[in-house]
Amino acid sequence: MEDGLQSIVQWSEAYPLSVFPEPDLKKARAALEAAGISLDSISAHCMRHVITSVGEIARRALGDD
Repeated sequence: MEDGLQSIVQWSEAYPLSVFPEPDLKKARAALEAAGISLDSISAHCMRHVITSVGEIARRALGDD
């Protein structure tokens, strides 16, 4: 289980603000909407990916795979 938790910790540190600064979400929303895409749909997609992956790590750590 410790390996699974360590994997989650490492992933949580993979995108430092020094490398990936916070975006201007108002500009991003406007640019995406101009292309017919909502920022909300992008956000939901990213969160589904993250939480699905964290769930997979947790299941492996718990031996439920």
